[in-house]
Amino acid sequence: MKSVALYARVSSEQQEKQATVGSQVAALTERAKADGHVVVACDSYVDEGYSGSTLVRPALEKLRDRAAEGGLDLLYVHSPDRLARKYAYQVLLLEELSRNGVSVVFLNGPTSRSAEDELLVQVQGMIAEYERAKILERSRRGKLHKARSGVVSPLSGAPYGYRYVRKTDAEPARYQILLHEAKVVRQIFHWFLDEQLSLRAIVKRLNEQGVPTRTGLSRWPSSTLWCVLRNPAYAGRAAYGKTEVTPKSVVLRPLRGTSGVARKLNSSTRLRPASEWLSIPVPAILSEEVFATAQEQLLRNRNFAARNARGKRYLLQGLVVCACCGYGYHGRTVGKPLKGTGLRLSYYFCGGTKAGSFGGTPICHNPYVRADHLHEHVWASVKSILQEPERVVDEWTRRAENNGGAVEAREQHDKAQRFLAAQEQALRRLQDAYEAGAFTVEELSERTERVRARIVRANDDLAESQASFTRTVELRALAGQLTTFAEHVRAGVDHLDWHGQRQLIRTLVSRVAIDEAGATIVYRIPGIPRRPGEPLSAARWRERSR
Repeated sequence: MKSVALYARVSSEQQEKQATVGSQVAALTERAKADGHVVVACDSYVDEGYSGSTLVRPALEKLRDRAAEGGLDLLYVHSPDRLARKYAYQVLLLEELSRNGVSVVFLNGPTSRSAEDELLVQVQGMIAEYERAKILERSRRGKLHKARSGVVSPLSGAPYGYRYVRKTDAEPARYQILLHEAKVVRQIFHWFLDEQLSLRAIVKRLNEQGVPTRTGLSRWPSSTLWCVLRNPAYAGRAAYGKTEVTPKSVVLRPLRGTSGVARKLNSSTRLRPASEWLSIPVPAILSEEVFATAQEQLLRNRNFAARNARGKRYLLQGLVVCACCGYGYHGRTVGKPLKGTGLRLSYYFCGGTKAGSFGGTPICHNPYVRADHLHEHVWASVKSILQEPERVVDEWTRRAENNGGAVEAREQHDKAQRFLAAQEQALRRLQDAYEAGAFTVEELSERTERVRARIVRANDDLAESQASFTRTVELRALAGQLTTFAEHVRAGVDHLDWHGQRQLIRTLVSRVAIDEAGATIVYRIPGIPRRPGEPLSAARWRERSR
């Protein structure tokens, strides 16, 4: 009985909500059943809301791992563009699956494996890539033209205080004022301008009065209130093109609870200058003078905010995490100014201790840490590493010897050799059985293809194990590189300014974990060979102190 799987994908949240991925799964399951196969639940791989222009997709990664293990024989996909939108990615995936002995069946594609059918798949892949680029460009140009014509349909929605009315045959799309929400908007601007309340104070009043947000939440985030105060639609000028897509920046520490896989390659957005926005006339809730005054007040608040005067305060920003709950630590200044200096003490607090973020009850009770003490400890530790690089060299050697790095690499190499020899022997037995008349040509071809795929996989495993063994042998060379780096940096480490210290710490330190016992500094140490199945965090060197 063949092991069968299916793969489905939709690229947008709108398609995900419309359950188009469900129709794909249903069609694939029906086709597999018609072919006499059964697809179990664990072999249904679905990527909902992930772009086909990238190969980094959670379900696709699991599917490729399953195929590499030799656990699949047949894969059903709706069409080649569901597998990937780029032709080069389609070829890569199809070759990889074929090498692992997996046959791919497209519902909307060729059914055989002749040269003409493979050419058809290639042509479909190129057409899908071309269609995607054409759709994106047409959509961008069409929205831009409508925005310049004063039509609100490119906005696709309305902010708090308005209702988006879809276009009809009689009239175009428009904004309609919601009186109960417009009253709240005017109240927010009144508190902000006339009573000079801060955003946090306004949020507190809204929450105390039980005013729900647009989505029905009982608590108003400060970020939502900031967007309300900056939205020119309330002055009668809805803005199009306020943000733009940019490449994702380097993330020091992935967000807690996320998979670490981006749904899109360029999923980061940033605000564009207000001069580049396109204004679309809509019904006004506020006067132009009130809105302009609010923008001036926001600018003054930003210039005189205490956080902008903190200067070089948080040396470990983005690196300190809680070892108990997993949330990040954030800096905060508390208390009265110290006598003589006029400065206030800064501390790192765990995000899990913020009761307001968890319905009034904190989920963590990890203690706070004085920022200056933690900075001094981490910087002293980094300097000691650079002054004594042999400590890291000894750690590398200990891991390579005590953790059995070389022994494990040699065992994996021998295991791969034995598996390769067994598959080659199985191939010879199939050929002997065919000569004896035990198989037909079709049966021999099918079985031989699977064995050859296992041989290819065994050769790959053999090459990987050989490379792992080579990395173990070259451990001393990598240690020498660290020693050379330390010698270059050591001379000027005492003369680094605050920005130089921060850059060096971010280069060497992966994270600083805080718990009740103290602080654990986890260093970035590349090149340490890991045992098979060992987590990545185990390949990093830790230094512990109170």
